Order: sequence, then C-alpha cells, then structure tokens
Amino acid sequence: MPLADESRDRTGHALSSNSFPIRLGAIDAGSNAIRFIVADFSSPTSYEIASRIRLPIRLGHLVFTEGGLDAETMEAATGAFKLFRRGLDELAVARFRAVATSATREASNRDRFLAAIQRASRIDLIPISGEDEARYVHRAVKNRLDLSQGRWILIDLGGGSVEVSLVDDTGILWSQSYPVGTVRLLETMERSGGHHDSVRRWVEERVRHLTIPSPSAYPGPTSFAATGGNIEAIAQLGLSYTSSGRASSLPMENLESVIRLLSTMTVEERIRHLELRPDRADVILPAALVYQFFADHSGAESIAVPNVGVKDGVLLELAEEWASPETAQPRPVPSAT
Repeated sequence: MPLADESRDRTGHALSSNSFPIRLGAIDAGSNAIRFIVADFSSPTSYEIASRIRLPIRLGHLVFTEGGLDAETMEAATGAFKLFRRGLDELAVARFRAVATSATREASNRDRFLAAIQRASRIDLIPISGEDEARYVHRAVKNRLDLSQGRWILIDLGGGSVEVSLVDDTGILWSQSYPVGTVRLLETMERSGGHHDSVRRWVEERVRHLTIPSPSAYPGPTSFAATGGNIEAIAQLGLSYTSSGRASSLPMENLESVIRLLSTMTVEERIRHLELRPDRADVILPAALVYQFFADHSGAESIAVPNVGVKDGVLLELAEEWASPETAQPRPVPSAT
C-alpha cells in the first residue's frame, strides 16, 4: 500500500523541497473519533492550525466485542473522508497523511473498509501499530514539552489501546502497547452485563496487571505526561484554565476530585451539567481511572497535559521529511496485522 500522502501541487507538478512556509494535513482515524487537521508550517517544528475537524464516529463500536466494523459506522466514516477530501482540495494542502489506530487494525473487515475509503475519497488510510502510535505521540510531545531534564513516563490513551512509554529528548527508551482503551473497556463491560456502578471495579481488574518501566532499571528523575482527548477534557474540568495551544499541569488531587465528581453522575448528567459531548461523557470516567492507575504507580504528583496527539506527530513527521528529503527517514507504515 502506498504512503497516504501527496507531494504535488494542485496541477500535478512536483513541489520543490526545503521550502517553507508549507501547508500540511493529517487525519487520525481513532477508535472513538476521527480527527482532521491542517496546519501552516513556517519551519519544521513551528506551525499554526488552519483548520481542525473532529467527528464523533466510533470506529471501535462492535470491533472490540464482535470483531468487525458495522455497515452504519463504515458508511459514516466514508462520508467523513469525502468531507476531508474536499477540505484538502479547498485548502490547497500540499502534503498529507492519514493513519488509523487499533479499531481499524483489529477489524476483521479492515481491507474492505480501507478500500471503501480509498474509492470514496482517494485517500489511502494506513493502519499503524501501537509502536507507531507511541512514536508519533513522542514526536508531538517533544515539540510541546522540554524533555531534556530527565525522563518522562508518557501515557497515550485512546479508544482501543493505551501506549505506555519511557522517553526523553533523544527518543523512546521503552514502550508497550496494551489493549486497554476507553471504548474497549466500556463496550466489553456493557456486553458482560456491567453497569454504571461497576466502572471502577471493571477498570481496576483490567489494568492491575499492566506494567510501567521499573525506576531501578532507569534511575533518575522521572516526570509524567498524558495525551488523548480524555485527559484534555479532564484537565478542563480539574483546572480553572487550559489552552489547546499550550501544555498544562494537573495535580493528582485535582484528578482525584474529577474522578469523585464523575463517579456521582450518570452519563446524562455529565452531558447536561458538565457540558461534555455524548461520545466523551460515557468514556471519561474509565479514562480517568486508567490515568490514575499509571500515575499512582509512577509516583507522580502531577500530570503534564501537552494537548497534542497522534495527528500532531504525523504533521511534524511530514514537515521533517519535507525540510530534508535527502536525510529524513520517511516511515511508510505497513498494514498492521
């Protein structure tokens, strides 16, 4: 499968390399939502957002319980990619890449889904591995946080999986992907007959065997950072001010206060009183409990929330490849098996 990106102008002529500014785009087809982002880069690491779309299409619906994408979800996703193609053309995006995470890579009918997306939008959607997710997130976090002062435990929680990494400014020192995402937790709980009151017990049962890097194996100061739409929403609930364009710090006591609040409310009450989107209101408590588990086990006193994710890492990788095509190492990601 070819790379899901383009490096030609709208007339089909090859674009010159090493030239900024340039407009780049990324699509992240996650398990809980599909994200589209276009940014204007003035350098390989400096950019401003030109357009951003988040569509609440839950690709993980039924995949984690029945194995495949259902027809309704596939149709919604196909419509979304038609919209994204129009956006790419209208915004004259020079180069883009589209990636998909755990729901797509695990779906039994993945190939049919990818073919439908390509036919409808002329966009090649590439399923990536948990290792690639961690790599993209590390790239994005490194561009937002100073990772040079010690090591960081980085937790990237999505709808289908959680990537746990030990990183510094040189790269990823250790990484592991676990099939413990918020949509997966929620839908497997519902399938087993669980209900609102059993969320904490269900999550604790599924995360208690997960591991983080041993402090003795990597001695030295270690900070804690978390990415994903849920931690951003949790930070907004737990802090008086957050900005999508900058990092914030969430003290553990604030996270615990948010968990207590969410635990007392039904999904409908979270939507009504906390103004959460429906597709966030049902998964935010399982997410908060997963973040709490890893933070507690790392001894963190606070969680850095850089407000970036896979899509930002994709953009930055495209910019690097554009800036130095002779030396950059583009990573065409093979279809995950």
